[in-house]
Amino acid sequence: MKLDFFFWWSVVSTVLGVFFLITSIWQYLEGRKQKERNTAQVKIWMQNANGIAQALMRIVQDNLDKRYSSTNDVCNTVWSVHSTIFALYQSLYEERCVTEEEYKKQQKEIMDELKKRQSKTDIEIQKNNNPKK
Repeated sequence: MKLDFFFWWSVVSTVLGVFFLITSIWQYLEGRKQKERNTAQVKIWMQNANGIAQALMRIVQDNLDKRYSSTNDVCNTVWSVHSTIFALYQSLYEERCVTEEEYKKQQKEIMDELKKRQSKTDIEIQKNNNPKK
């Protein structure tokens, strides 16, 4: 009786040990893959941030060299850099732990606000371009 109990106990513990070993190896490999993905993503974010910094320095230099003929030129240039900044923001935001519903809701709010700002800007441009006589 004792021999049978210890024999089966060793079989069960060996199977459990192998199972835990395989699970540990799998978790290690998954962790390594995740770390590589995170490192690649951080490199992309760093390149985006560097590009934004270079664009802003270029705007300042062009302004100092008097390459802009009006404030609208400067505004258009800043607006074009804004799209890159927004893409970086969105990428960083998606990496955070938020639910899909929260993300969709906030994206809708951002788009609504952007449309409001754009329509305000369009109205102001029309007013400035068509002054009353």
